[in-house]
Amino acid sequence: MAGELPEIFARVAGLLLTEPVVDRAVANLAQAAHESLPGSVGAGGTLIDAQGRPTSTASTNNLVKQADRLQYDLGEGPCLTAWASAQTVRVDDLRFDQRWPEWARASAPLGLLSCISVPLLVPDVTGSGALEPIGALKVYADRAHAFDARSEQVLSLLAGPAALILSNLQTRERAAQLSESLKGALHSRSLIDMAKGALMERLQVNERDALQVMTNRARTENLRLSVVALGIIEPAADLGSQAP
Repeated sequence: MAGELPEIFARVAGLLLTEPVVDRAVANLAQAAHESLPGSVGAGGTLIDAQGRPTSTASTNNLVKQADRLQYDLGEGPCLTAWASAQTVRVDDLRFDQRWPEWARASAPLGLLSCISVPLLVPDVTGSGALEPIGALKVYADRAHAFDARSEQVLSLLAGPAALILSNLQTRERAAQLSESLKGALHSRSLIDMAKGALMERLQVNERDALQVMTNRARTENLRLSVVALGIIEPAADLGSQAP
């Protein structure tokens, strides 16, 4: 185990630190997990929001994709349990495991018999030192008892630094999305203000009446108010082609 640590950490860092997109980073993590555990027939990674909804998912093959999709659809399974409990979950033989009966029945045709799911944990926002789960990393096998305590350790070593990197990527993506939304909102507001001014001068009405004219047109023609504003400022604009 000690000799494997540098290789494991290097693999995670190399695959994730150079990847700026969350979805692709999750895919890289899944591939690293699959390659790290002998007996694995596939692996997957999932980022989950506070309501238990997957926000970013990746799998190394369609088999894992189906197994995971069944968990999300049914609301039960080892991946969701690892996330909800913030604990590692190991299944030695799914045929005799009673923890998730619906998922076990639904996934039986896939031929998966054992798996390990570990939570992706990051420090909570309160700064208390407690850890909170943001998702889970899981590996599947098509034979019983494919994994052991050592397998759990290896997967946990992958998940630890990966969770921090993915969390930082998520934060950056959300900040970028918010920035773009704010830019769009400010641009729309600027267009609307300019159009109101143009109408006030053109129709000799006050600001409220100018806005009402624009609102009525937006409602009648099923256009966004910013599109109506653009048409007033630039009369040659083809408003009809910009309907939502």
